[in-house]
Amino acid sequence: MVSESGKSGRKGGRPPGRPVGRPRGDGRPHLTREEVFVVTARLVAQHGVSGTSIRMIAGALQASPASLFHLFGSKAGLLNDMIAYAAGPSGAFYEALCQLDLPAEVALYKSIYEETRVVAAADRDQAALFYLPELRLPDFAPAQAVREGLVAHYHWLIAEGCMSGALAAAHPSLAAEQLFQLSETSILAGEMAQDIPAAAQARATADFCLRGLLTAPERLDSVRAQADAVPLTIEIPALVDG
Repeated sequence: MVSESGKSGRKGGRPPGRPVGRPRGDGRPHLTREEVFVVTARLVAQHGVSGTSIRMIAGALQASPASLFHLFGSKAGLLNDMIAYAAGPSGAFYEALCQLDLPAEVALYKSIYEETRVVAAADRDQAALFYLPELRLPDFAPAQAVREGLVAHYHWLIAEGCMSGALAAAHPSLAAEQLFQLSETSILAGEMAQDIPAAAQARATADFCLRGLLTAPERLDSVRAQADAVPLTIEIPALVDG
């Protein structure tokens, strides 16, 4: 979800909270996709992908396995949908950001800042979902495509910045992947980053990246100020319950 001056919106897909699947056996309301994602994220964080079955997820939801198979087709389908759901707000943010016609270096700073901020603020188990080794397997091609789409945003901004002369990168595609991974550093930093506020991690990461890419590093203060003035934020949905 993208927030702008207090407004929020969701593009496409099923409206949040809409009932899906079959009623549960005890007469409780239909499941929502969000409920399934919350429980799945918690179980995968605890037991891994191979240790988490559809039957286990259904049991935690007090629903039938058939209902989950009806919704997602398979465990891989469920995980692909969950990754797309979690990454959706970032994609919507990038799309909205590009509509503002900002200088590429400003949009890039804002992108790195926001992505780092939400990753640093997210539950560690939720963030770790994006580093599951199983996501490299063919069954998770949709999840891989989601990530590739996010990285493509960075590639486009770097290429635009290089064309304008504001940025310099010998290999824009490699730089895009590197920047995106730097925005996710908080996932792997663990205890080293726990005492650093999310906003401070975001500031340090965005400063570090742009200082290395700007052809005139002395412009960093100006780029930072312009990015801070952009009234857009990423709001990542919680996938791990309390």
